[in-house]
Amino acid sequence: MPKKGRNGASPRGGRHKLSYLVALIPAAVFVGLIVFLLSQPAAQPPITQVSPTAERKEAPDFVLRKLTPNGLSDETFTLSSARGRVVFLDFAWWRCPHCNNMEPVIKDLYSEFSGRGVVFVTVLLDDMQSSVSDSARFVAQHEIPWTALWDEGGRVFSRYGIRETPTYVIINREGKIVTVVKGEQQRQVLADILRSVLG
Repeated sequence: MPKKGRNGASPRGGRHKLSYLVALIPAAVFVGLIVFLLSQPAAQPPITQVSPTAERKEAPDFVLRKLTPNGLSDETFTLSSARGRVVFLDFAWWRCPHCNNMEPVIKDLYSEFSGRGVVFVTVLLDDMQSSVSDSARFVAQHEIPWTALWDEGGRVFSRYGIRETPTYVIINREGKIVTVVKGEQQRQVLADILRSVLG
């Protein structure tokens, strides 16, 4: 017959209650973790904004040096040289994760629309955290076949009022800005814009 404790309860029964409580601890921790995770705010999606311009302004002209996978070239690109063709300006920064995500999408658009006369141009930002070699690596990594430019001092970024990357500026054949698109986009969104501008 089992011995009784001071309060008359069996020691074995006390151990049983303790082991039951110990077994409940992992379950309580798990439930608490689930409640904590569900109470956290959802991760914010990338900023996406499409802004057709009601008043079509002349796209500011610029001249920038071309950037190759090997670095800066002596060759330059002048925006006004593309007058008469639709231009897709891709304002990017080599460290921007959204820019890196979008480059394969831009490459796919280039494959479809360059043959229809659209000029693709990537303008890479020069800032305190960038170097020519960093941006050249971006061009090499994504195997960019279209024109890439080095915006020394961010002058063209400023002229176009670009404050976030990626930003896409679509210019019509008359040299007017027709749409500004900010943030990551579905390919179809950008393709539809280009089709509408091409007419």
